[in-house]
Amino acid sequence: MKNAGYEDEVIAARLEKMGIPEELIKQVLFNLAIQHTIDKHQAAKPFYISAWVKIGLGVMAAVISSYFIPGQIILPIGLIVTGVIAAVSTKKDML
Repeated sequence: MKNAGYEDEVIAARLEKMGIPEELIKQVLFNLAIQHTIDKHQAAKPFYISAWVKIGLGVMAAVISSYFIPGQIILPIGLIVTGVIAAVSTKKDML
């Protein structure tokens, strides 16, 4: 019922109408809140992994470019910033 968008009060009323004891209803609502928090946290994991990979690739490309082109400082900074922007754009796509 929580996935269908019902509020806690509606779920509690339906469970009460079915004859479920109040203590059990409280436990069900508590478990639903915990499960919602766990689901939200697990949905964010792929973003963080993806963001770190993109930023890491930008830093690695910056180090390699600074080795091959020692006088250029703008290129490595641009590569790192590009990694950060790619990571942030991934976050916006998830929302």
